[in-house]
Amino acid sequence: MNCKGCNRPAKAERLPHRWKRIGEASYCPQCLHERYVVRTVAMTVVEPLGATWLEFRAALLESWAQVTSAANWMVTELYARDVRRQDEVKMPPMPRVYLYPEARRLFPGLAPLTIASLAHTTQALYVAARYHVIWTHARSLPTYRYPVPLPIHNQLWRATMVDGRPIVRVRVGDRWWDLRLKGGPRYRRQLTAYEQIIAGEAIAGELALYRRRAHEGPITARPNGNQRAPHAVACKIFAWLPRARDEAAGTASGTLRVRTANDTLLTAVDINDETWRYHGDHLRRWSAEYRRIRQRFAEDCQVDQRLAPAVADRRTAVALRYQRRMRSAVREAAAHVVGHARRKRCATVLYDDSVRVFCPDFPFAALRERLRTDCDAAGLRFEYSSDGDSARPDGHLATMALTFSGPPVGPARSPAGARIGTPSR
Repeated sequence: MNCKGCNRPAKAERLPHRWKRIGEASYCPQCLHERYVVRTVAMTVVEPLGATWLEFRAALLESWAQVTSAANWMVTELYARDVRRQDEVKMPPMPRVYLYPEARRLFPGLAPLTIASLAHTTQALYVAARYHVIWTHARSLPTYRYPVPLPIHNQLWRATMVDGRPIVRVRVGDRWWDLRLKGGPRYRRQLTAYEQIIAGEAIAGELALYRRRAHEGPITARPNGNQRAPHAVACKIFAWLPRARDEAAGTASGTLRVRTANDTLLTAVDINDETWRYHGDHLRRWSAEYRRIRQRFAEDCQVDQRLAPAVADRRTAVALRYQRRMRSAVREAAAHVVGHARRKRCATVLYDDSVRVFCPDFPFAALRERLRTDCDAAGLRFEYSSDGDSARPDGHLATMALTFSGPPVGPARSPAGARIGTPSR
């Protein structure tokens, strides 16, 4: 077996790790990265076709409950069957644990491919936290909170278009469901990727059904419409999208030096020593307004404890709006930087965010990762240089700015919905 791009031979007869088979051809990770970019396509479910929301939500709630129980059971079993620190100087390797047969017996309502996907994700999460859990005891065991997104293998869903509307056919529980997804001008990027999946230009991966906060106010057309915190069902598709070929990318050279400053959010200097600035004064206004409202909410809670539930609901709504604003600001700032680098024919973006005086509450870690992702999609090289990582640890707002599901406030979560344990005292 050889890679079709670079003719690199594989080390085994089976498809190696991180290789990808597209049709009859196989690609190594390097050639796959040159041709495709991994992206997620997230769209809200408008309605199930041929069924009611009560029927679909009942099946979905049952699946979410089983997925949450299965994920917590797997993490617990991995910890129970792992080694314990005795008198060793170095942490021994993790023993091989195969939980698939037992999980199939304990959770028969889940599809076999769903259990296999959960086994991979939970083991990866446990391995990442294993040193701090069993060796230094600095963290508690990772746990999953309800509802964990329901993973659906690419063999158990199909993407179609009916009368210009995206409709995805998925298998949840013991039956197939046709779900109409939200479209329109707001979902232009998602619809473009969705059409590439249908045409076969993109490689479809796993699909996940998860719950996210909807707009404030009752949703009368859905069950539990009088709830104070309405939620919507969303569909997230993982896919390898073909890279956009830029003819001018081959002539790009030089480095765009981007850094944060005291009087502006971002400033950039290109190869011709021309300065470009992105001020972002509205971010300071948003942060000041949010701090003022949060302080007033804290004072209201101290006046009378009987007002705490109502104040907590309004405070959650304000926090959700602020986090959405910051998430949009991160995307906008990263798009401006990448667009300026392409206009100036720069091949490398050197980013430095050591100065964080202009807006201390801004999620700089989220901006850094968004810049890394956008530069990779545009074919630019991203380099990070900063001396301020140890001076200011990023808070949960930086993590939540990149999170598309889960509650608006609370501790940081992994992409699979797991709660990372905090250091023990």
